[in-house]
Amino acid sequence: MKINYNYIAIEGNIGAGKTTLAKFLSNHFNGDLLLEEFNSNKFLSSYYATGDCALQMEIQFLIDRSKQIKDFFKKSKSVIISDYYPNKSLIFSKINLLKEEFEITKKLHSLLFKDFNKPELLIFIDSTIDKVYRNIKTRNRNNEEAIDLFYLEKISMNYESWLLKLKIPVLRINGETIDYSNPNGLCENFEVLLSKKHSKNQSKIEF
Repeated sequence: MKINYNYIAIEGNIGAGKTTLAKFLSNHFNGDLLLEEFNSNKFLSSYYATGDCALQMEIQFLIDRSKQIKDFFKKSKSVIISDYYPNKSLIFSKINLLKEEFEITKKLHSLLFKDFNKPELLIFIDSTIDKVYRNIKTRNRNNEEAIDLFYLEKISMNYESWLLKLKIPVLRINGETIDYSNPNGLCENFEVLLSKKHSKNQSKIEF
């Protein structure tokens, strides 16, 4: 099945199900999978546990992601499905850093990512705070033990502001309606959805 996009990124709050959906779509559409790498960031656990090393953590993310994307695009790709959009880093930097520190990471982000390909479509998974919090607790990652509801609320609010400024089409999908127990039906829904060219406005989707 041919789709109308060569590079699709998936976004949403922590625990929204980005990676699960990216793997599902990549498998169905025979795409190249670009997954966010975070385990190598040695400052992440310290930040979630104590709030320390925030600037180091954000800079490390920018360096790691820019290297990953540079290496990824060295080879020609057909359809790319990613579980993150690189400039979402600025959402977290704005939350986690002081204003002066945020300005530093903003400039660094601009330098590191200015020449990279950008997604043609963003799929945003809408999920409630309670739902993503339960998902986080269920998957039980060591570096996420200290994440609380207040932090997830802040992320959600900042995502809303970020989405309004994006200059690519955004499909907002109700995460509660993504049913992996019916893979054939889910495939059909996405085939229809991704065979269309969408405008740069946000569209809300329920399956």
